[in-house]
Amino acid sequence: MAYHDELLAYAEELLRRDEQELTQAHLRRAVSAAYYALFHLLISEATLHWSRDSSRPALGRMFEHGVMRRVSQRLLAASLSSFPSVDPAAVQRLRAVAEHFVNLQDARHTADYHNGVVWNRTEAVEAFAYAREAFAIWSSIRHEDFAQEFLVSLLIKPRD
Repeated sequence: MAYHDELLAYAEELLRRDEQELTQAHLRRAVSAAYYALFHLLISEATLHWSRDSSRPALGRMFEHGVMRRVSQRLLAASLSSFPSVDPAAVQRLRAVAEHFVNLQDARHTADYHNGVVWNRTEAVEAFAYAREAFAIWSSIRHEDFAQEFLVSLLIKPRD
C-alpha cells in the first residue's frame, strides 16, 4: 500500500474509535493525517513520471507546502477561460482537488498548532471526507494533460 493510502487509512482508523476512547489527540492526528495523505498523493503522482526511480524520493522532497497552497489558490482564482481546450467539468474537478488541499491545509494547521481549538468528531470526519473525495476526484482526472500540468506547477514557485 502506498504511503498516502496508509495515511488516509490511518485517519479513518483514528476516527472509528468509540466515543469514550476518542481524544483530542486522535481527532487532531486524524485531521493531520488526512491532509498529509492528500499532500503525499499529489507528490507521488507528480514524481511518478520521473524516469529514474532512485531519484523520485529526492524530487519529492523538493515540494513545499506553501508553494502547493499558492498554486492551488491560483487555480481556484483562475477563470474557466484559462483552460480553453479543457472540458469545464474536468476543470471543476481539478479545482475541487485544489480547494480540498487548501481547506485541509488550514484544518491541519489548526489541528497541529492551535491547542485552544477543541475538535469534535464531526469536524474531523469532515476533514477526512475532503481527503477521501479529493482522492476519488484525482483518480478520475489523473491522466489528463491539464492535471499533469497542475502537478508540475506544484513544484514551481509561482511568479507574482
